Amino acid sequence: MNYNRQYYKGIPLRLIKRNYKKMKAKRFVINDTNQNVWIPNKHLKSDGTIKNTENLDYIFRRAKRQLEIALKGVEKG
Repeated sequence: MNYNRQYYKGIPLRLIKRNYKKMKAKRFVINDTNQNVWIPNKHLKSDGTIKNTENLDYIFRRAKRQLEIALKGVEKG
């Protein structure tokens, strides 16, 4: 599994280590905070890597507050 930091449109994401065998999505933390999002497997390679051509904007529109909280320090830094 790819537990390295990945980026989607500048948003740092990291796959959470857990058993995903029968799950239809994988859980990622945003910017190494306690804020997280679930990304459906159709947008991921089998090892949890985000596919380059995928549009995940709809996921982050639904998780707008989590994203705002997680990226609060990035904009200042």
